[in-house]
Amino acid sequence: MGASFQLNHEKLASDPRFAELGTALGALSPIESEETFNRYCREACRLWSSHFRDPVGETSSRFPELLERIERRGEGVIKTDWGGVVVTLHEHPRVEKFLVIREGGYLALEMHEQKDERLEVKEGAGLVLRRRPNERVLTAELLKRGSKFHFKPGVEHCLIGTENLLVFERSVDPKGMD
Repeated sequence: MGASFQLNHEKLASDPRFAELGTALGALSPIESEETFNRYCREACRLWSSHFRDPVGETSSRFPELLERIERRGEGVIKTDWGGVVVTLHEHPRVEKFLVIREGGYLALEMHEQKDERLEVKEGAGLVLRRRPNERVLTAELLKRGSKFHFKPGVEHCLIGTENLLVFERSVDPKGMD
């Protein structure tokens, strides 16, 4: 990883339901290695499940349908450790796809040089970590149905499925689908 990032949980803690969780997650700062990043993501999922007995996010039958499609390894799917991807459109340079993130799963902390991403949470709940170029702080925010994010090139980000999480991504990447 090479860099060290402080974590900012102010947006998360501004909602009284998540204030205690934000404080607990703040104790895991900074993220300074792959090991501390993985520990943060795992601990975020553990703390979430201990704070919320009932699901925070709304789900329907779409998540299990897409997860089953991934398990069958059908056309246009990519199976991953965290769940998988279901591609719905691939017309270079445009891609549309569902990110199907199992509870407890998380994506790598990534940054794209050219890719422009727009994400919308369709089901479930989780956290997003993001950092604008030249900043030293990763901001943690709540992901819930209807949450929308725009990651321009150069914005570092990560999605954490504290519950089953279904995210629709529309992106443009001159380099091709990642």
